[in-house]
Formats: sequence, structure tokens, C-alpha cells
Amino acid sequence: MSRTAAGRWEVAAWGVVALIFAARAVGSYAVPLTGDEAYYWEWSLRPAGAYYDHPAGVAMVIALFDHGARNVALVRLGFLACGLGATLALADFAAQIAHDRRAAAAAALLLNLAPLLTVGVSVASPDAPYLLCWCAALALGKRAFDRGGWWWLAFGVALAGAVESRLLGFALAAGAAAAAIAQRRSEGALSRGWWAAPLAFAAGLLPLLLWNAAHGWQTFAFALVGRHVDEGLSPARALRFLAVALPVLGPGCAIAAAWGGVQALRARTAWGRLAVWAAIPMVILLVALALRERVEIYWLYGPFATLIGVAAALAVKQHWGRAAWGWTTVPSIVLLAPMLAVLVAPSLTFAAALHTFGLGLRHNGPFEIFTYPALASDVAAQARRDGMMVATDGYGLSSLLDFYGHVPPVVIGYDLQGRQARAWFDHDVQPREILFVDKEPLATRPDFAARFARACAHVAGGGSRVYDYEGAPARTYYLTRCVGPLPGALRTLLWER
Repeated sequence: MSRTAAGRWEVAAWGVVALIFAARAVGSYAVPLTGDEAYYWEWSLRPAGAYYDHPAGVAMVIALFDHGARNVALVRLGFLACGLGATLALADFAAQIAHDRRAAAAAALLLNLAPLLTVGVSVASPDAPYLLCWCAALALGKRAFDRGGWWWLAFGVALAGAVESRLLGFALAAGAAAAAIAQRRSEGALSRGWWAAPLAFAAGLLPLLLWNAAHGWQTFAFALVGRHVDEGLSPARALRFLAVALPVLGPGCAIAAAWGGVQALRARTAWGRLAVWAAIPMVILLVALALRERVEIYWLYGPFATLIGVAAALAVKQHWGRAAWGWTTVPSIVLLAPMLAVLVAPSLTFAAALHTFGLGLRHNGPFEIFTYPALASDVAAQARRDGMMVATDGYGLSSLLDFYGHVPPVVIGYDLQGRQARAWFDHDVQPREILFVDKEPLATRPDFAARFARACAHVAGGGSRVYDYEGAPARTYYLTRCVGPLPGALRTLLWER
């Protein structure tokens, strides 16, 4: 590739990345919050060192831009910024490896072509700050291993940030320690000031550790035990995990990441050791875990970014031609384009799909999110008019009613996920009436019906609410009235009695 052609390719790559970010920014205004996003927004109103389900990173990012403002775009703005920061950090990591700024453009392009990344940084979730700190740790770690000094301190801070966003960040910290040990064995010593990294890492974890020490180590219990269900040994499940990862990460990008892993294993350099220990053991662990239980694809964010950075750098060094870049990028572009179309113009995309393919809406499909604002408005109006307490058995739905309707969140039921919400109201309060909002009729849930019969003087149906999207039914909600709640009614509905 000539110098002029290389320059045009670099500009084109950054141009594509800019277009992808523009589409994500438009989508942050166009698409309503999901239940998890609203739940994390509730966290941002209640600052803490950690929470039952996750460390505090996601709540801190939301609080920086929307602390009670109830603005969807502001809730997501910090996560778009984290995606940009992660892109620039990984670009820097690749450029350091290749000693060529074109590697930065290649890494930025490959990372952002992954459809999964658009999901991770376009919504409020722990993934965006986690990915930002992971990629920053790679770029800073490369400098720390090469140059020493205060780069070690910055490296330790980035490692702590990854853990403070997701406990999966411990895998990166363990990988960094293994890379440091391998470096010392290979070269006899680490660069000066290495001790600053573990000190900064330990100091950065203090909020997480102090909160958990006072709350029975609940964040760790949920991550290590609570969210895992042994479904029995199944090699087919592990194969499905890998098969799903291929299109979700982008076929060409996923193959490039695998190639980058092989190249990193062959390297005998500091960056090779860091990349290998930061990515390969975690991938192996996740595949092994998939033999016994369901594994989430987004747990691959960190290893994928690491190996994509390596692949981009070495592709530039080895002068990949047009054909190689074509099969790497085109399949991912084909998969990513429809997702960006939905983000930018969900209404037009749905209308086009309906007209072209005859597709309709499922009762619990993805367009359900467009029903949340109307539901919250209606429920809030009814609760104010009749003096009701509103309750749900889902932390996401409860938080959405609060975000869009200023309905205080009250979560009942036996599901312990989202248990943070259970501390947000008085369990002994005696409301005049409770309005239970659910996505299923009470008659189909005999355990809940029995609880309501014990907790209420009278249980009455509150009817159903059907909400459309573009003229098609998107979701039906069912209301139940608990008239004359008996003493301790909320504790009964919380399965405490």
C-alpha cells in the first residue's frame, strides 16, 4: 500500500468510527431507557462504595451527567464518552506496538465494528466504564513495562477502575501480575517504580472493599455465587457460546482477534506477555464455565479488545492488503448497519421491516421499551388520584415507573436479584391501598395470588393496559389492587413472612 493510499485508508477508518459514534449519539435520544438502565439511574441517586449487583462505576458515570434530571440522553452521555475513551486508549495501545499511527486507526475501526460494542456503550451499563479502564490499562501498562516511573501508578489506577466497574476486572489485574512475573523471570527485573501499581490498585479498591465489609460481601457473593446456576455438563453449550460470539463480535473482527491471540502467544515482548495474560486465560475460563452454565457474551469485552488491539497493530506491521481488510471488516459492517439504523430511526426501521418482510411485534419483544413512558404516566396519574402505593416484582419496571412517572420504587416478591431496591422503602409502612403492576395476569401466578390473599383484606382486579408501537400492540400490563392492606402486608408480599 503506497503512502498516499495508506493515508486515505487511515482517514477513511477514522471517518467510519466517527459515523458509528454519531449514530450512537442520535440513538441515545431516540430510544427510551431499559429497565436495567433505570435501575442504575436509581443507584446514582444513592451514592455508595458498591451495590449488591455491581461495583459503583456505573452509578458514578450516571451521576456525573444526570443526577436526578431524568433525561435519557444525559443518563447515557457518560457511557458514550467511555466508549470514545476506550477507543482512543486501545488505538494508543496498538500504535505503541506497531510504532505506526495507522495501527491506531485500525484498532479503532475493528473495535467499533463489533456489534456488541455498540450495545455496550450506547446504553447505561457497567460495560462501558469497564471497557474504558481495561483499554486504558493496556495502553498505560505498555508504557509502564517499557519506561517505568509514574506510568506504573497510572497503570494501577486503571486496573482499579476496571474492578470498580465490573468484578471481571480482577482477571485483568491477575493477568497484569502474571505478565510482571514473566517479565521479571525473562529479563531479571521490572522497570523502576513497579511497586506503585499494586499500591494504587489496592487504594483504588477501598470503596468497594469497605462497603462490602459492612454489607456481608454482597457484591462478591452475587458475582461469584448468586448469578451462577449449574445446568449440568454440556459441551454443546460451550460450542453455542462460541458460535454466538462470532456474529455478535463481528465475524471478521472475531477471527482477527483469534489471530491476534496466536500472534501474541508467539511474541517474546512485554506487550505480548501483557496481552496474553490479560486475555487468553479469561477466554479459556469463560469457555470452561460455559460447559456448566450460561455465560454472557459481554463478559468477552476485555479479552476481545485486547486481542483486537494486537491484531490491528500486527496487521499494519505485516502490511495486510485490501483483500484481508475486506474479509475482516465487511461482514461486521453488514451486521452492524441494521443495528445502527434501529438506533437512529427506530420508527422508520420498524415500518420498513413491516412493509418489506411482514414482520410484526412480539408481546415481549424489544420494542416493549417504547411503552414504558406511557405506562409510567398512566400509573402515576392513577396512584395520585386514588392515593395508592405502586409496587412491582421487577426492579427494572419499578425504576422505570420512577424515572418516567416519579413513582417511588417499591419492589416486592421473592427474586433476590435487584435486592438493592428493597432498601428504598419502609417495609412496615401501612398504605391505604397497593396497586400491583405486572407483565402477567395475577391468575397465572398462584404463588403471588396466595401472598396477596394473605396480605390484603380484599384483592381486586385493576384491569389491563395495552400499549402500541406504530399501531401494533407492543406490551400488555396487568394491574391488581390490594384493598385494605393488613398489618405487615409489605413484609408478606416481600416473602419475609
